[in-house]
Amino acid sequence: MSLFDKMSSFEGFESSWKRLYAQGIITLVVGLFLGLISALNHNIMVFNVQGYSMLPLSGLYLLILGCIECMDSFLSKNQRDTTQYLHVGVLDGVIGLLIILSTSHDVSRLVLMLAAFLITRGMIRVIYVFSLKLPNKTSTALSGAISIVLGSILSIGWAEPAAWFVSMCLGIEIAFRGWAGISFALWVKHHQQSRNAQLFPDDEHSVIS
Repeated sequence: MSLFDKMSSFEGFESSWKRLYAQGIITLVVGLFLGLISALNHNIMVFNVQGYSMLPLSGLYLLILGCIECMDSFLSKNQRDTTQYLHVGVLDGVIGLLIILSTSHDVSRLVLMLAAFLITRGMIRVIYVFSLKLPNKTSTALSGAISIVLGSILSIGWAEPAAWFVSMCLGIEIAFRGWAGISFALWVKHHQQSRNAQLFPDDEHSVIS
């Protein structure tokens, strides 16, 4: 059985590519916003927290993404899809919650955790790009590689663990995830169209718009 046949067993793919596309665009915009603000305003205060740059807001958005992914896992009727979405959702949710709850401590306590998170998410993105043969394969794989590099920089201490830099790295990762999400949505749309064309070759209205 091909990888797409396995992936398409998730019934939500039948109608969710537009939601995935919209979610990808929102995530891309939010990530760019978080990264740019972190780089341009090092001392910004978020949620009455000083010295953490945009990290609290980044943690909140990761928590929201984690909740959405966990919801997708519960809506899935396939055990494999449930496990996949649940693992990713729990990871994002836990990291987001830990960021929010750690705003009373030194930001250096978060550095190794976020470094491991960036490396893990970057590796997952690269693996998905080549296994699913997503559109924009080169740019999406490069975004995963950049996340791995940023995580490595944090982990080996090349950059001083300033809150703005850590926040910028996390914002870049969120933006890259949005880009990957857009590519994945287009992949789902393409395969829906191909499968419908095979199932209904004489039905001109069978292709999903």
